[in-house]
Amino acid sequence: MEIYLNDSVKRFEFVLKGDLADGAVPSLEQAWLTATSILRGKDVSVEVSGLTAADEAGVRLLYRMTASGARLRVASPPESEELLRSLGIVLAAPARRGKATLLVSLGRLFGLSA
Repeated sequence: MEIYLNDSVKRFEFVLKGDLADGAVPSLEQAWLTATSILRGKDVSVEVSGLTAADEAGVRLLYRMTASGARLRVASPPESEELLRSLGIVLAAPARRGKATLLVSLGRLFGLSA
């Protein structure tokens, strides 16, 4: 898996590409823990359109990240459309710059009732 980090004045973004499984999970978790220790109130987002698979530990990590305030982002059309649909991601609205964006329904993603 490839993990890219984008830091701006107001937002810190993780961009994930590949399989969030096995050794990639602790790598992402370490990057997340390191980043969150120095964010000073920045919004945190996780771009997941490049994910092609996620194991149980990967999904649990995404849940912990969102529970701490991170927002999952998905650009359309995602490379991982089938995986994202299986996780309950729903099309919500067009985004800025004319690209459609998928917003994550965390309740569906993590099997929680709204």
